Amino acid sequence: MAILFIFFCLAVPFGLTYYVSTPKSKERSDLWRTQGTAANVKAESQISAGQLRLIKNDRVTVKNTCLVFKGIEKGQVVLDLYLLELDPGYAYPQRFSREPNGNAIRLGNVIYAVKSVNNSILTLKILQATETY
Repeated sequence: MAILFIFFCLAVPFGLTYYVSTPKSKERSDLWRTQGTAANVKAESQISAGQLRLIKNDRVTVKNTCLVFKGIEKGQVVLDLYLLELDPGYAYPQRFSREPNGNAIRLGNVIYAVKSVNNSILTLKILQATETY
């Protein structure tokens, strides 16, 4: 009985090592890895092509400001504005219309217009970035 126990204790690690080292195992592992990452892709805030996409509660730095989209309350977009040159630790709450009507919104030294918004993503079009004096 002791010989069988020792054989089993040695066979399991060697069997697992052999299984993991085979090409078929590597193919399965790669397949699982790619399927898992495709299903769990997290959207990220980004600046591209003259527009800014903000994901709810993500922090994005533009010029000398930092923006954090908080969502929609009572038909208005709620956004925290951090002025990095003045006080980077204090959030200035901003509220503006959620309608993409082309009205200009100045946040720090950058002028935006609302392109689209829902409760989790805000897209702003960058109209003009003014210089600091």
